[in-house]
Parts: sequence; structure tokens; C-alpha cells
Amino acid sequence: METIREFFAINRTIVLFLYGLTFFVMGLAVFLQSRRHSRLRLARDLQWLAAFGITHGIYEWGAMFIPIQAAYMPRAAIDALQTVQMILLAASFVCLLLFGAATLEDRHPGLKRVVIVLSVIWGVGFMVAYYRIPMIETWHLLSNIWGRYLLALPGSLLAAYGLRYQAQTCISPLNIHRIYQTLQIAGMVLVAYAFFAGVIVPAADFFPANTFNYGLLHNTIGIPVQVIRSLIGLVLAIMIIRALEIFEIEVDRLIEQMEVEHIQADERERIGQEIHDGAIQGVYSAGLILESMDSLVEEGSELARRLQRAKSVLNAVNMDLRGYMVSLRAESPSDPLIPSLRDLVADPRFQGLLHVDLEYDVEPTLKPIQVYHIVAIVQEGLSNTLRHARAHRAKVSISQMNGSTCLCIEDDGRGFLPQTTPASYGLRSMRDRARLIGGQLAVESTPGKGTRIMLNLPEEKN
Repeated sequence: METIREFFAINRTIVLFLYGLTFFVMGLAVFLQSRRHSRLRLARDLQWLAAFGITHGIYEWGAMFIPIQAAYMPRAAIDALQTVQMILLAASFVCLLLFGAATLEDRHPGLKRVVIVLSVIWGVGFMVAYYRIPMIETWHLLSNIWGRYLLALPGSLLAAYGLRYQAQTCISPLNIHRIYQTLQIAGMVLVAYAFFAGVIVPAADFFPANTFNYGLLHNTIGIPVQVIRSLIGLVLAIMIIRALEIFEIEVDRLIEQMEVEHIQADERERIGQEIHDGAIQGVYSAGLILESMDSLVEEGSELARRLQRAKSVLNAVNMDLRGYMVSLRAESPSDPLIPSLRDLVADPRFQGLLHVDLEYDVEPTLKPIQVYHIVAIVQEGLSNTLRHARAHRAKVSISQMNGSTCLCIEDDGRGFLPQTTPASYGLRSMRDRARLIGGQLAVESTPGKGTRIMLNLPEEKN
């Protein structure tokens, strides 16, 4: 055991560096992956966990770098840096508290007030101790201990409870068992962190700090508490980063849902057109044939009555078929083009995943059927941007030039080579819709420089 203690004493700097790196990487990964692109409540709440990881990692690096700088900087500067370090420690635990309170807001809306109360208690104690305790080292020690008791312990337990609650209410209904299990494990890891970061504290002359402290752990198993916290942080980072897959799955499901809706609308349109061109025309022709027989039969005869009944049945069938055709076909927008596009880009399915700007100079004069197909082209273009481009921003612009309406959909995604990439179903659908309304569709794209889809719709001559 003495060998173990000596090993960790020699490599204390490496241990502190890895400890800080573990939490910093976790916070940075969560921040980069979950700051948007989701309608799940958990995505918004994870910003606090990201803030905890980043600030706590910086705090731990301070414990490594400040002693190194002590040989080169005046004592007052070192004391100031250590004071800032204590504030960072408290701030990191407040972020953990806020994460737990945010994840449980639906169930316990008053938890944020508890966070404020605990933070104020620590802050007041921090300031009072500054004036009442002559030794700055003692002041920092007590700030560290009470920061862990008042903030880290309840923050870790609250975060564990919040992850468990979110897993049960938000993730479990999605039937993604591996993500649900990952969040459950992350919750258990936070419970372990609550003990080793909120109960095991630096030694002091009051209970429980005089019993459950760094020395007890070091003398019992020979391993510094920072090593155990690093392992806990590593497991937590792995679990949280793995759980971030839920946002990719969510995006894929949203896009798949939009594509299914689009395909269903096209299929209903096709069936409606077939009813119009086939069954209705056949029924109408049969009706004309029966009407032509009126002059061949005696008025008031049994045959005339049967012919009349047959015509009535055919008329009823014709009305039913037309009703089916109308119900199958997608309803054309009642609004002009600009309001229809404004509603489309404001759809949460796009706003939660992609920042879309709408620009226009005038409201073009178009038929409802043209508006319907142009809106469908824009929806398909934005769906393709979400699925393939990995873009952050997109712009939809409408302008009129030389008697034509020009639509342009641009994104800042990764682009592709149109000449060598096979046309997707969505792109073929957009081109078909453009031809249906007498327009032309062009696609320009360069790898790494985004994609531009342009529709030119000439004005119809009267």
C-alpha cells in the first residue's frame, strides 16, 4: 500500500490533469452536441451539466497550475487565484444543482428556489468567513468543505434523480432501451459522485469533516480521492456522451416522419388522379349511354323506370367517387405564397433543428395549385438539408425577375457533387413538381460550400 501511496504522490500533477480533463471533455461534448437540434426537454437542461463539467475541469486544473506558479508570482496574486478557484468550485456545483432542478421542474417546480437559497447561504458564508477568519488558507479550506456539503452533495443527488426522471418520462416512451439504460447508469454514477465529492472532503476539526475526509480514504486504500473522482467522471462522461445519440435518433425520426407524410400525400394525390381519370370517367360514360337510351324506350314503362333508377345509382356513385377524390387530394393552401412559407419555416420541426431565414421582396401572384407545389418543394428541400447537409443555417428567398418568380433554397452544409451523386427521391419529386407548374429546377452544390436549389417559374400569359 505504501508503494501505491508513493506512486500517486509522485504523479499527483498527472492525476489532477486527467481529473480536470475528464470533466472538461464531458462538458464540452455535451455543449457541442446538445445545445440545439432537439425538441426534447433534456437537450435544453443538459446545458447546465455542460457548464458543470467545463467549470469543474478548470477548477481542478487550477489545483495543478496554481502551486506551480507560486514559485514565480507574489503571494497576494496566488491568494487571489485560489479565491477565484474556490468561486469556480462553487459555481460548478451550482450548475450541477441547476441541472437537477431543471430536469425535475415539471415535477417539482420549486426546486430552483432551493438552489438560490443554498447558493446564497454559501455566498454569505464565504463573505463572512473572509472578514472573520484571519488565515486565508483556513478560509479557502472551509469554503471548499461547505461548498461540497451545501452544493455538491445535494446537486449530485438531485442530478441523479433528474436523469432517472427524464429517462422514465422522455426516453422510455421512445422505446430506445440502450439510451434509457445509459441514463440510468449515469444517474447511479452521480450518486457515487455525491459520496466521493460531497461527503469525502478535506480534513477539518469538526464532524463529519474530521472523520470522512481525504486522509481516511488515503490511509484505508492508499488511493487519493481525486483518482476515484476521475474514474467516476470518466464513466459519467462516457455514459452522457453515449446518451447524446438520442438527439441523432430524434432528428432521424423527425425527418423520416416528414418524408412519410410527404410520400403519403403524393400517393393520395396519385390515387385521386386515377379516380378522376379512370373510375369517374367510366361512370360518366355509362351515364351518357343510359341517357342516350331514353329515346329508345317507352315513357312510363318498366324499362324506363329501371333506366332512371340506374342513372340515379350512377349519379350517386359519381358523387361518392368525387368525394373520395377530394378527400384524398391534399388541400391547396388558402394563404398566398409568403404566409404559407412563413408558417412552414416557423414549424417547430424545422426551428428545433435548423435556423431558417425567409427573404422576399414582393408577394408573387400565383394560383393555389402553384402555391401548394412550391411549398412542397421548399419542405422537401429543407428536409434534404436536415438529413444530408448537416447544415446550421438555411435561407429561402423569393424574388421576381423579368416576369418570372424565382425561388432559392440555400444552406451552409457540406454540399455534394450533383454530376456524380444519384438523384434522390426527394430531388426527383421536386423536379416533378416544378414541371407540373411549368417551372424549371436547378441544383448547384460544391463539397464543403453548401447547396443551392433554384426554381424559376415563368409568369403565365393570359
